[in-house]
Amino acid sequence: LFQLRTGHAPLNKHLHCITKVPSPICQQCHRREETVHHFLLACPKYTRQRLSLQNEIGPQASHLKNLLNDQKCVKPLLRYIASTHRLEQIFGDV
Repeated sequence: LFQLRTGHAPLNKHLHCITKVPSPICQQCHRREETVHHFLLACPKYTRQRLSLQNEIGPQASHLKNLLNDQKCVKPLLRYIASTHRLEQIFGDV
């Protein structure tokens, strides 16, 4: 959660900045840089998972500040992250 809040999560935007991957572009949709915002709120690859998150916590799911800071959002957010399998290789099953 801390890495997501600070933008230092192992997503391509950050990994590119520290020269771990050749491009900051999202490898799921190839449309935008893979930032925390893109991963949590915009990537079309995760639309189904995002809808589940929105159904669980309501309109708060549309705002990064709420997702990362509201205690009521923490468990649903971690379920969302696990359901995408995006960080599984790095963190295992969250």
